[in-house]
Amino acid sequence: MDLPDVKGRLEKNYPLKKLNTWKTGGQAEMVFWPENLNELAEMFSWCKTYRKPLLFLGHGSNVLLPDQGFQGMVIVNTQLDKIRWEKESVRTEAGYSLMRLAREAAERGLNGLEFACGIPGTVGAAIAINAGAYGEEIGNWVQDVKVLTPEGEIRMFNRNDISFGYRKSSLQDKKYIVLESSFLLKPGGEGGLMKEKIKDLMEKRKRTQPLEYPNAGSVFRNPPGDSAGRLIEQAGWKGKCVGDAQVSEKHANFIVNKGNARSEDILKLIQDIQADILIKFGVKLETEIKVITG
Repeated sequence: MDLPDVKGRLEKNYPLKKLNTWKTGGQAEMVFWPENLNELAEMFSWCKTYRKPLLFLGHGSNVLLPDQGFQGMVIVNTQLDKIRWEKESVRTEAGYSLMRLAREAAERGLNGLEFACGIPGTVGAAIAINAGAYGEEIGNWVQDVKVLTPEGEIRMFNRNDISFGYRKSSLQDKKYIVLESSFLLKPGGEGGLMKEKIKDLMEKRKRTQPLEYPNAGSVFRNPPGDSAGRLIEQAGWKGKCVGDAQVSEKHANFIVNKGNARSEDILKLIQDIQADILIKFGVKLETEIKVITG
């Protein structure tokens, strides 16, 4: 069962807490950072052949990883960051930073992605879950997407082939892995004004979100016509803890790691909040974050 001969970085018994923004989790059996899409496809094929459990990660900003570790291969796409700018569009590999893409688009006078300036994920993950903020969603700007299917095929879809919803997409539903994508943006924006908008959004984020502690962004999706944060705060959960996992005192839809939180602490808080909100308001809160088992 020799591993493929690849140039990308490969680590064994690697701490998962280094691969996610909550800074929790046990040891991964193997972690691989492919240098190009061919290496990713080659390692995917190897895992499929030897029936090795496989987990794809970007910046790990929307996942809860298991305390017991992961017995299998973790593929991290952050080295897949090639980008090509055109007059009104941009094509980028899945590992490109979404925050960086938003800033660079603004610098080029291309409107559309300013809302994403504070979303700390990769482009690929953002497309898969249709990430959004301030009333905007990334799916509105997607032109086409190249994916790896669960069968190991590489396929290309244009915007009309993909269904985007609130924090979800048909790509995620079909377990497609985003490899690269292009965005059609609006040219002619005033760079100075766009940079000012980004500055304002970043300042708002600092005021309203607990950036001083490890977290994974909004934990729950907003229920129709309401706010998950409002319900959680009204139910009295702000500041409550399980171990070092705490419902943020700044924003109730965030759970922070105050120091040595375990994933099981965070998961218990999530489940307790869901049960309480269902009893008190009759609302079933769904998570935005993905819980990974070992």
